Amino acid sequence: MLQRLGEGKSNKVIAYELNIQEGAVKVYVLQIMKKLRANNRTRAAFLISQAFGGKGGND
Repeated sequence: MLQRLGEGKSNKVIAYELNIQEGAVKVYVLQIMKKLRANNRTRAAFLISQAFGGKGGND
């Protein structure tokens, strides 16, 4: 999930790739954003990318 968010993929694409509901992805993304104190998805993706050397995170 982190890797895909860090790559800037949409909720729909993440849901498809992980074979889960898009609604579940939305919840997870919001939780990740809250933990990162990111006020938007772009900021969260940037922080994840930076934390993992520009390669996103792990599932």
